[in-house]
Amino acid sequence: MAVLNAAALRKILGDLPWAVTLRTASYYILVTAVVSPAICAFGGAFGPILGGSPIENYFLCWGQWYLSNALGSLTLGPLFLTMFSDSPRSSSVAPPRRQAEAVILGVALAIVCATAFQFSNRTIALGFIPALLYSPLPLILWSTVRFGEKGASAAILIVAIVLLWRTLNSSSVFVAGNPEANVLALQMFLVGLAIPVLLLGASIDEVRHAEQSTSENEERMGLAAASANIGLWHYDPATERFWATGHCRSMFGLAPHVGLTHFTLINAIHPEDRQVAIEAMKAAANSEQPTVSEFRTISADGQTRWIRARAYSHFGDRGVPVRLSGILVDITDYKTAEAEAELQRREVAHLMRVSVLGELSGAIAHELNQPLTAILSNAQAALLVLAQTPADLAEVKEALEEIEMEDTRAGEVIHRLRDLLGKGKSTFAAIQFNDLIESTLQLLRCELIGRQIRVSMNLGDHLPPTYGDAVQLQQVVLNLVMNAMDAMSATPVSRRAITVSTRVTETGRIEATVADRGPGVSSEVRAKVFQPFFTTKDHGLGLGLSICLNIVKSHGGEINLDSNGEGGATARVILPTPEVDDG
Repeated sequence: MAVLNAAALRKILGDLPWAVTLRTASYYILVTAVVSPAICAFGGAFGPILGGSPIENYFLCWGQWYLSNALGSLTLGPLFLTMFSDSPRSSSVAPPRRQAEAVILGVALAIVCATAFQFSNRTIALGFIPALLYSPLPLILWSTVRFGEKGASAAILIVAIVLLWRTLNSSSVFVAGNPEANVLALQMFLVGLAIPVLLLGASIDEVRHAEQSTSENEERMGLAAASANIGLWHYDPATERFWATGHCRSMFGLAPHVGLTHFTLINAIHPEDRQVAIEAMKAAANSEQPTVSEFRTISADGQTRWIRARAYSHFGDRGVPVRLSGILVDITDYKTAEAEAELQRREVAHLMRVSVLGELSGAIAHELNQPLTAILSNAQAALLVLAQTPADLAEVKEALEEIEMEDTRAGEVIHRLRDLLGKGKSTFAAIQFNDLIESTLQLLRCELIGRQIRVSMNLGDHLPPTYGDAVQLQQVVLNLVMNAMDAMSATPVSRRAITVSTRVTETGRIEATVADRGPGVSSEVRAKVFQPFFTTKDHGLGLGLSICLNIVKSHGGEINLDSNGEGGATARVILPTPEVDDG
């Protein structure tokens, strides 16, 4: 009967172990150990009545028939369902240590049951009977906890076999009075023991199955994230527990056995970036929007990685953050490529400065020749005065002062050339843009005179400082003025003029303009003029304005080129000031 019930239920539920979930086990017990035996017992109880038993014993016969069928369903049915299940989980071969543990548990349980149930209630006091009945319980629970549904089913079957064997040999605590009462007591004890133990085994298997499924899902998710170079994590503020995928651990340089805590993760971050990471986590915990931050990590072997973190906060019913989760992306390769691109950009900018200064070599030589000639003339004059008797020391002093002044002038030219020819790292500092323009025009003075171009400066008073690299910004001014000079190569000499202006905009930024009187720029040229390698010059490389655009953007500014209403073009550069940025 038990095997038929088990087979019918397995057909209904599918090819699954009988206790995949607590719900399934409860259905099994309800159907095969409660409903089905109870219905069958209504007809089965007439067997003893028809055999001569008094009709008054019908309900006793019904109870015996019901309990016998229920006991069979609870002891044999689960074992058959587990043994003959097609589920890979139930048919997998256990390791040798687990098999040895199962055998030892079974033997120990059989010995304890045989010893505990060998006494009858005639030979011991009634008060000791509960102690005897509970003596196998620790081993039953051990078997259930360690082996789940299989352990529970096997333990109940062992107890039933030993107890029935002892009862048949008239040596059991249940032997007291007539045989019907003995059988009924035995059946009630086994049914009462089997139901909670089987449900406990089903619950344990359900928890283990859920943990296994969660672990497998996390593993698959971790593999998918690792293949995309992404680490997944979440943090529970209440328990201060971190969870992270293995790839996420590797990004922080943490070994698999190292515990994930707030301190281990913070210590793995580069000291210069720790405060940034902490502030980003605090911002993510208090915001409903995702927070993105970038920081460096240092592993135990000193390897540095760049990490981009994206954090989300999950809020509870009361608006309190209950969990932080997010992703980590290793952007070390991106940062390396970005640094290499920046280095190449600086190299190209340096080459362009050298190229421009090469074009100005004649004017620069003339600019240096003037103070050097003046120095020589004053030195010769001083020698002549000193040769006179008596020497006029006042004239000598005047000559020496002229030498000092011209030497300073030549030194300034050399200093400006050295800055422009240098290729060191960018140095950002406060810059007076008017001084930068004046020094650049001073460097171009001879070239402007040679091309017969007039320059007028309309520099704003009390211009606030800007923040940036002086050499890079001077390269922008130098390039814009050179372009204005080149644009007026075909302009009549009487109209050749450049106007350089500076002012403070309404938004508090610095605006510098370089206006010429050349042919101007068309709308088609204006759309392409800042693209690399686009040029309107016969021998141009098309990199000057492109480099200017990159420099101005790296300083947080804007640059554009427009035609003038009266002819010519105006290049406009807008740069931020520290006051505007702080605001």
